[in-house]
Amino acid sequence: MWSDLNGLSHGRYVPARRLHEHGHHAVTTLCMNINRDILPVDGYAADVGFPDLSTVPLVETRRTGWEVDTDVVIADLEFNGEPLAIGPRNALQRAVDAWRALGYEPMLGFEMEFYVLQADPDAPGGFGPLHIPSHRVYGVGTGGDTTGLMFDLFDAAEVAELDLEGIMGEFHPGQMELNMKYGQAMDAADRAFICKDMTRELAAHKGYCITYMGRPNAAMVGSGLHINFSLVPVGGGTNAFDEAGAEYGLSSLARQCLGGLIAHHEGLAVMSAPTVNSYKRLVPGIIAGYWANWGLDNRSSTYRIPYERGAATRIENRMPCGSANPYLAAAVMLNAALLGVVDGLDCGTPQAGDGDEAPNTDRHTPHNLAEAVAAYEADALLCEAMGNDLTRAYLAIRNDELARWDATGNTFTVDDVTDWELTEYLPFY
Repeated sequence: MWSDLNGLSHGRYVPARRLHEHGHHAVTTLCMNINRDILPVDGYAADVGFPDLSTVPLVETRRTGWEVDTDVVIADLEFNGEPLAIGPRNALQRAVDAWRALGYEPMLGFEMEFYVLQADPDAPGGFGPLHIPSHRVYGVGTGGDTTGLMFDLFDAAEVAELDLEGIMGEFHPGQMELNMKYGQAMDAADRAFICKDMTRELAAHKGYCITYMGRPNAAMVGSGLHINFSLVPVGGGTNAFDEAGAEYGLSSLARQCLGGLIAHHEGLAVMSAPTVNSYKRLVPGIIAGYWANWGLDNRSSTYRIPYERGAATRIENRMPCGSANPYLAAAVMLNAALLGVVDGLDCGTPQAGDGDEAPNTDRHTPHNLAEAVAAYEADALLCEAMGNDLTRAYLAIRNDELARWDATGNTFTVDDVTDWELTEYLPFY
């Protein structure tokens, strides 16, 4: 399996004896919207005759899957004998390689938030909120799940060796969070990518829908894809973000990474929050990643530094939406942090107290997808870091989505989730 630019999986079933063989598939799967419309991305579509890409199975990623007698293997993508420039996993690999050139290995840990919805033929998209009368935050047992799915997901994650840390109920009924232990960036992102398919497919088998939509119901809080980020020296060593005796216990490298994330905050959004619906989560008051600031164990800031130090010192990026492509959200974050180091930026002072009541900045995420596209296009350094071809292809898809949204005639408001959003996104996200 491999990821497209929407974060959706593609793949094929092959006998194990052919696992080392390359597959050949139309490159246009990377230039499609979710409705399978092929977009005119020069060099990858009709202008070059819809040519093949090659799928290169990475045997070392093989793990037990959740379907009968079926293992899961991640495939890299090649085009004309070279890494596919518009491949999301390749974009993350480029970001990792840039950090390795400076002597550091990026480490990532993903927190997966999602909602379990129950079948409702009268609801847009065919599913509505799950009813758990005794639900509570961080609930287990009947306080977190009455479907049996939580144990199914737990068991499948363990069998697939996703390095599960735990799973629990989250803020509203039906919302869950599944956390996986941090690891090297590529492996961690592969596990997050696999986790999305695993959870949604297991839910579908029981007649439920798991959605990673940013905010599937305006009366409920949204779902994030929080990414925890740290660095260690290539070849091994201690956490490069940790420095005993320094202010807040943070190294200058950590401060420069924070400085880069804050400097490129607006530009980060379009790959961290890819859908129209994503921006109904990125608002003040629901402790999502809205403000361009950082804080010490402060969830009202976007870039949170949890209290642990030593090996656990890390930056938690709270901006990414649950529907974000794990590879692209991680790649754009690593590139922004690297730009902070290259430019010698500093992060300034941390947010104190309630950042929504008294934010220490007036900068924030764009208010909608159109603004996010414009902010990314205006950030020339970030566009260059992500790559010209990938930027062209990705923005073609986002602009097509905006055109389809505009054609509905709906007015964008965070106080309502439209029927179009639910019908459009629930089958995929």
